[in-house]
Amino acid sequence: MAGYANYKRQELFEKLKTVFGKIKNISTGIEANLSKKSLDKMTSAKALEKSKANGFTLDEHFELAAKIKPLYESAILVTAHGNLKNPDDPNVISIKRFVAAAILQSGKNADVLITVKESIANGHKIYSIELDEINKASERFQGLSDAAETANRATKTPHVDN
Repeated sequence: MAGYANYKRQELFEKLKTVFGKIKNISTGIEANLSKKSLDKMTSAKALEKSKANGFTLDEHFELAAKIKPLYESAILVTAHGNLKNPDDPNVISIKRFVAAAILQSGKNADVLITVKESIANGHKIYSIELDEINKASERFQGLSDAAETANRATKTPHVDN
């Protein structure tokens, strides 16, 4: 599996290297940087496992990772918080979670959770993605922040298709 995932990572890099740089989220105006490091994190074993645990295949994860630009552009911010995993890191300003609705080539619906890390050194960076069943991602964030109302609208996000 690791060999196949590495092959898919290289294929994804070739597809997306022309869109590396700042991508602007339409609803918030937040420009987040997409880089080779972002792709590595988005397709890490941990990110792939999260999508797999939510009922998606490795191929489905890579299919939507390839659409990160239009997904991030149309995503809705559902929550923002401090660095919960490493609260003593003075460089991290916030961790933001966005959600975008997507339709896979198979016709299957998915919510794509996009994590954006904001740091003093690097500004906003697209950090990771995770696929979840449609509507489940939005429900996960309800009540977590003032963005809960936004989460209710997340499923109304325009779908990103081929």
